[in-house]
Amino acid sequence: MQPILNMNLIKVKHNTAQIVKLARQYGVSVAGITKGVCGNEDFAKAQLEAGVDYLADSRIENLKKLKHLDKKKMLLRSPKKSEVDEVVEYADYSLNSEIEIIQALGKSAVNKGVLHSIILMIDLGDLREGIWYRNRHEIFQTVQSIVGLKGVKLEGIGTNLTCFGGVMPTEENYTILVQLAEELRTEFNLPLPIVSGGNSSSLQMIYEGRLPKGITHLRINQSVFLGLEIGYGKKLSNWETKIVKLQAEIIEIHKKPSYPQGIQAKMNAFGEIQTFKDKGIRTRAILAIGRQDMDINGLHPSDPHVTVEGGSSDHLIIDISESEQLYKVGQMIEFDVVTYSSIITAMASSYIQQEVLKYEVV
Repeated sequence: MQPILNMNLIKVKHNTAQIVKLARQYGVSVAGITKGVCGNEDFAKAQLEAGVDYLADSRIENLKKLKHLDKKKMLLRSPKKSEVDEVVEYADYSLNSEIEIIQALGKSAVNKGVLHSIILMIDLGDLREGIWYRNRHEIFQTVQSIVGLKGVKLEGIGTNLTCFGGVMPTEENYTILVQLAEELRTEFNLPLPIVSGGNSSSLQMIYEGRLPKGITHLRINQSVFLGLEIGYGKKLSNWETKIVKLQAEIIEIHKKPSYPQGIQAKMNAFGEIQTFKDKGIRTRAILAIGRQDMDINGLHPSDPHVTVEGGSSDHLIIDISESEQLYKVGQMIEFDVVTYSSIITAMASSYIQQEVLKYEVV
């Protein structure tokens, strides 16, 4: 049997509603992000029921799946030049940093007889996408070019933080974005209603009342899955955790040494230098899931007396010596999936059966 991934959508809806309620107190709109579940429709509906203002995804292939849902769609990753026609067709908004791409979007939008909304990305220090914030001339020149284009409308500016460089949102860097938006409004007589402040790492600022006035939009993803504030990993009050679970089948149970026997290579098959602790003879089980299926580092056994020892491309090795349960070959063992990396790789895997439609309470 394939490994089975189950997502509790009641908890998804609950967590999404928490941020929507809080954000609205500050006049901030929220984009519900579906990229972690590959554009799953039922997940998107749970977020809509929780009150999100947009549906957002990094891949146009996922937004296609949601085209019939009556909510504005936003493409999070800067569009590829080769996909501008699809972006204009399936996304109402897109996040951009290259004028050449924006020009192509405008041309496509004119051909289709629509108006496509642009959010210009500004890099405040995390060093992912966006025009570097100190390059004021380039920013203003880009905005000037956008204003002169047909088929597109500049709806706002945005930034991304924490995802690459680990730079946290602060009053200081958010204020830079807010002030830049105000300068652009004045210079070009634009409303710029969207000032998009980023992602789940912003939640702590909102809870503490430190979000600068002028940030009007957030893109929330990881915290919905984990119930955690991402920057420092803090549990969010009244948020649900253990939302995603995975089951995998036992294919072997044997008593074996806990320390490898023989001459060890410097690195394993994945180029890692591993260390082992000699715990004597242990009862080990092997499960039919491995690194080719997903990132296994975020698997925590539901049975507190089972430990994950590691894995290869196709095998997950666990120690069941201390468990009070009598495990058998062919039995499924359950895990909480507790990291974002493990969730998104499992959702994207063709080797894992997904059951995200269950509205069960666990």
